[in-house]
Amino acid sequence: MTMYPFTSGQRQPLAARNAPQSSDCRISVIVPTLNRHEILGDTLRQVFSQRLQEFELIVLDQSDPQLALEQRKRLRQEFPDPRLHYVMLDRRGLPNARNEGLARARAPIVLFLDDDVILLSRDFLSAHLEAYADPQVGGVCGRVIERRNAPNSRRTGSRISWGGRTIENLLGNHPCQIHSLKGANMSFRAAVFDAGGFDRSYIGTALLEEADMAWRIARRGWRLVFEPRAELLHLSAEGGGVREGHELDTEYWRFRSTAYFVRKNRGLPGVPPFLLTFGLIAAKRFVRWPSPGTLTTLWRATRDGFQAARNPPQDSIPSFAGCAKPLANVAD
Repeated sequence: MTMYPFTSGQRQPLAARNAPQSSDCRISVIVPTLNRHEILGDTLRQVFSQRLQEFELIVLDQSDPQLALEQRKRLRQEFPDPRLHYVMLDRRGLPNARNEGLARARAPIVLFLDDDVILLSRDFLSAHLEAYADPQVGGVCGRVIERRNAPNSRRTGSRISWGGRTIENLLGNHPCQIHSLKGANMSFRAAVFDAGGFDRSYIGTALLEEADMAWRIARRGWRLVFEPRAELLHLSAEGGGVREGHELDTEYWRFRSTAYFVRKNRGLPGVPPFLLTFGLIAAKRFVRWPSPGTLTTLWRATRDGFQAARNPPQDSIPSFAGCAKPLANVAD
């Protein structure tokens, strides 16, 4: 992992970040990226065009090393701004990248964006910040317009059903309390991470890693809210990111992650409804891909998820005494 020493003081520990901060950094924007260099630039430009300018922008690049070096050079030329921090990661994995970003963030509010989004308002950052006027709010999910996926619920909300399916409609026009968050457009009060970060046991496509975090902080008494003014378009770019090659590979990670989530967070009572729901899904997939390997793969995914839940979660935030050096000060 390539890191650059911070040149202007030490990063505050997580426990201290709920205290008032200086006005130069009100929100830390964290953008993990993987082999999406062209579209990443579009996302960064939109962040810099926000009316609220008291932010820092931390990019966690998990791309192939040569591509990452080229991207670092391009970003340094286009964004000679001390608020932009760029970190090259050797280890791939969305939860790991999020935790590396948390280790460097210094604002009391932390916002996560995907690298393939279009912010639909110049007050997007302000909308996230203003939702934290209520001291009980620990997480905020903004309005998400999906280019590919349609909502599967009539009511505004986000939750994981007892069967393990994501039930979601983030197209509402009014703020409300919700049960889960969407990784493409979510923010947190930094204090919620005092008990740990994102669980690296969510591997592959890392499905439900954000739902896992939402579940954990809600159990500690924090409120999760939907804020429609923080609106973006999620492009779901075909290449890069956490996408897998074959559809069955993607289903493997879906079954594994859901089995892990259910067993970890709901225990044995959650297993029967999960097995019933995903047994039906497996049957449908077998009709689509009529091969013995289909059912074998999905059963193995379920077994692997249950087995992973026997181990302690991998949610530690790296110990890091500084912050990434601004990209504008990094030599090529």
